[in-house]
Amino acid sequence: MLLALIVGCGGDIIRHPTPGEDSGSEGLVLTSLDPAEGVAAGGTFVRVSGSGFTSASEVTVGGAPCAELTFLSSAELYCSTPAGPVGETELVVTEGEASASATFTYLADDPDTGEDTGEPTATITSCTLDEPMSLSVVAEDSTDPVLGSVVVSGRTEGEGQAPGIEAAVGFGPADADPSTWAWSTALYVGSVDPADQYSGVLYPDDPGTFAYTLRFRVDHGDWTVCTAAGGGYGSLEVTPPSEEVAVDYCHTQWPCAMEVAAGTESEPVYAWIYQGGVTQGTGQGAGIRMEIGVGDAGTDPTTESSWTWAPMAYNADKDGLTSGDKANDEYMGTFMAPTEIETFDYTARASADNGLTWTLCDLGGDSCNYGGSSDGYDDPGTCTVR
Repeated sequence: MLLALIVGCGGDIIRHPTPGEDSGSEGLVLTSLDPAEGVAAGGTFVRVSGSGFTSASEVTVGGAPCAELTFLSSAELYCSTPAGPVGETELVVTEGEASASATFTYLADDPDTGEDTGEPTATITSCTLDEPMSLSVVAEDSTDPVLGSVVVSGRTEGEGQAPGIEAAVGFGPADADPSTWAWSTALYVGSVDPADQYSGVLYPDDPGTFAYTLRFRVDHGDWTVCTAAGGGYGSLEVTPPSEEVAVDYCHTQWPCAMEVAAGTESEPVYAWIYQGGVTQGTGQGAGIRMEIGVGDAGTDPTTESSWTWAPMAYNADKDGLTSGDKANDEYMGTFMAPTEIETFDYTARASADNGLTWTLCDLGGDSCNYGGSSDGYDDPGTCTVR
């Protein structure tokens, strides 16, 4: 991933390293500040130009850290100024033991309102998802590049990268607010007057169908989410990995049997999975999926159409043979009871390859006193619908 967020004392520090430009040239030099003055209340975005900058550079104004610091390249930083007293002070860039400074002036009145100079505030005129309009990828791989364009009047015209523009490429459920999607940095790739073009790749972990696009902002303003020229977002199809991985062991932990009112949600069902090198330790094991299913008693869940399945969510780590080893992952889920008044079977099933293959989980553990399952299916739970 090209985007890392580091929160430290004095404010939010946002790093946007460009490949091959994360290390500055020898020597730290500060050549200019744009603007070199700003309101005493703080919040002025200053373009700091020079050389020798890195993603570890620190910037202070009057001894106080920037409220927000963005590393763009070894020659450019952006600092959102902290509040300070009216008058001249020093903006200082520190890199290890080296430092460089320039004069910054705090003013009593905001110099950037445009009332005196007539200069407009930089805004995004338009942005577009250019190509492609559809992508497919195997889960946990990266996609082909996604290309988008942005127009900022007075900046993006002509050749070269316009200053102050940030770009990101993201994906998520088509019906979700794009602000909740997963976003990663997109990089400048060229200019097609009057637009600048940016490109980035997506990194989906889970199979499914998603929407994707780019977004832009200028001078740390609000993000503008782009659509294609004809409207809408791109379509991303994420498939499970093609390599089958057998489940080492799983079992339906609890309950062993239950009674449920017809057509209502069951009580929670808990199931455990052990996968060598995956589930041990703290947190959810990668590539693991579990589902809870219910179907006609005595039938084969792998072939019988009466069985329905619902996703189970990771719940906790559970010890295995040794206290404290956290060898197992526990999942929890519910199912909707059938509407017929009779007895049904229920069981969990587990996948270690993101849903490519499934293993049915027999009853097991301390509660149900069966052996669990790694390669067979003999002991389902019993659901009595009343």
